Amino acid sequence: MTHNVLIVAGEASGDAHAAELIHQMHLLAGQNGVAPPRFHGMGGERLAASGVAPLIRMEAVSVIGIVEVVRHLPTIWRTFRELVAGLDRDRPDAAILVDFPDFNLRLARQLRRRQIPVIWYISPQVWAWRSGRVSQLKRLVTDMLVLFPFEVDFYARHGMDVTFVGHPLLDRVPRFSPDEKRFLRERFGLGTDSRVIALLPGSRRSELRHYLTPMLDAAEKLARHDASLRFVIPRAPSLAEDDFTPWLRPARLPVKLIPDAFYETLAVAEAAVVASGTATLETALVGIPMVIVGKVAPLTAMYLRRFAPLPYVGLVNYVMGEVAVPELLQEHVTGENIARRLHDLLHQTAERERLQAVYAAIRARLGETGASARAAQAVWQRLTALPHRAALPFQAQPQPDAHAP
Repeated sequence: MTHNVLIVAGEASGDAHAAELIHQMHLLAGQNGVAPPRFHGMGGERLAASGVAPLIRMEAVSVIGIVEVVRHLPTIWRTFRELVAGLDRDRPDAAILVDFPDFNLRLARQLRRRQIPVIWYISPQVWAWRSGRVSQLKRLVTDMLVLFPFEVDFYARHGMDVTFVGHPLLDRVPRFSPDEKRFLRERFGLGTDSRVIALLPGSRRSELRHYLTPMLDAAEKLARHDASLRFVIPRAPSLAEDDFTPWLRPARLPVKLIPDAFYETLAVAEAAVVASGTATLETALVGIPMVIVGKVAPLTAMYLRRFAPLPYVGLVNYVMGEVAVPELLQEHVTGENIARRLHDLLHQTAERERLQAVYAAIRARLGETGASARAAQAVWQRLTALPHRAALPFQAQPQPDAHAP
């Protein structure tokens, strides 16, 4: 098998899942004694490390919210045109679109026009809002690979067949023993007598603007009454240390920014405040009591309340079908409210035990390990059904055509 495959991820968790998928595809190729597909497209550090080339970097288009998207429209549109121009210059045999729905749904239309099979890995959260998009997905997507059991039921109600592969985080998120946690505390210079709180503002610059101020305000309020507290922030690969400087430099707090050690940073914490997204699921799998925060620009919030009211925003709560993990949304995302919730998580044994029971239920509902391997097998089956294509070297990418669709 030598196929030319476009792969597109637009944010940190999608980049990680896509990289693991490619790793599993290479393993399958080795097991079958054939050359692996040639991947190119858009992504971040992990896709670059997996050998995807040429690669358009995703960081410039990784934003959340209506207002934020409008601000970045020139860059987003330029990146989109570059990808579309590449479809005609170096036509892929198939495309793997990883989450990132607004961008990828538009790209799927261009792929459909060119009769290029679309494999969508990690379903858009149309089950949370914009359920009207299901009809578009049904028309545009050749194979839909979903991570959650409830997504199978959702799509079945809309007459769409999907493949449940399970969640790759079950393979990726480690469990830490008490000895490992003590070692990590020493490694991070946190000492043995301190109590650690993790601040997880997200992996996008726009999320830092929404969350770091109230998170650090909460940390200041808590530290004022408990000198033993220390605060850690795991820095996502998509963010540089300088991205945090405007908030951390004025903060006179024991805050440690830790790069390239997301799960290890979480593991040393006794409680966490987590921006809504995949990180809520990762925090649950590590087993850290948390409060979820969700905040978008006021105009985006107004639209959601009017046209797509959400029962909750935390991914863990969608898995449970209820607000099982506490959430603070929009105007309630304040330092005072976050501090109060974190104080409860540190001092209320019953609440900590309740959350551990919730986390056990979440893990059970996510299915078995081996999700990335199952997803790779589904992609492999689609690719092997395509005509064989001789390997050709990639050409250097010229500047995108200003008139590309």
